[in-house]
Amino acid sequence: MSNYQSTATAAEELLDWPQLERWLASLYAPSLPPLLAHTPALQAQLTHLHTTSTVIHSARTILAHLHTEALSEYQALSQRTSLILHSASLSLSASCLPASTASALSALSQLASSMGLADMHVESFERSVALATTRGWRRTQEVESMREQRETIKRRVGESRERQRKLGLLLERRRRDAVVEQQKAREWRRNAQVIGQKTAEYERRLDELAQTRCRTREYHELRNAADEINAVQEDVEKKRRAVEGYASLPPDISLAYLRVEEAKLSLDRLHADYEKAVSAAFEA
Repeated sequence: MSNYQSTATAAEELLDWPQLERWLASLYAPSLPPLLAHTPALQAQLTHLHTTSTVIHSARTILAHLHTEALSEYQALSQRTSLILHSASLSLSASCLPASTASALSALSQLASSMGLADMHVESFERSVALATTRGWRRTQEVESMREQRETIKRRVGESRERQRKLGLLLERRRRDAVVEQQKAREWRRNAQVIGQKTAEYERRLDELAQTRCRTREYHELRNAADEINAVQEDVEKKRRAVEGYASLPPDISLAYLRVEEAKLSLDRLHADYEKAVSAAFEA
């Protein structure tokens, strides 16, 4: 059935949207027709439904004409039958109907039975055709909506899988980066320990160097003080020998006595200078 409909739609010339909208307005009157998306697929389906409705309308016209003729014949027959029954009190059988009328009534009866109608009035056929057309159109809309929903779900599932894949790649990259960062952190800790050890070693060496410089400076200062003391001692020794030489002179020489006294005074001054130099050397 679907292959037939697609073939029929392909063979039909598509109606423009103004014609389809006028047809839908007449179909849904007095209510307003639903708002539809102007897509080629929906245009083809509505064109097919319009053609089907036109064919059904033509068939309905033919059926109405046949029904009218059959009804006229039936009424005429009924009148004749009533007269006959009234006169002869006989019942009428179907064999009394004309062949064309009996065939038309049989076809209408079968059609009404297949359509689930309780009677064979024209209004019943019209309502049944309209309901079938509406149900077909709604079913088509539901199928189209389900197809769109399926495409939407398929697209969203694809997007979700793509996001999941990217998230997995991101987590894997983060995991690898975490391993590298941990290794770098261990290297940084080792480097910090080495730097700390080197810093302590350099500080110790600086302290030793400062102590060495202090000892060297004290040594030079003491050496200079010792040299000065030795020089003073030598000077004192010279003065002492001079005094001893003056003391060996005869006592009756006044000049010699005076020089001895002068030498003693010089010796006292030299001794005082010696004491000061020694005190200054040890205080430094």
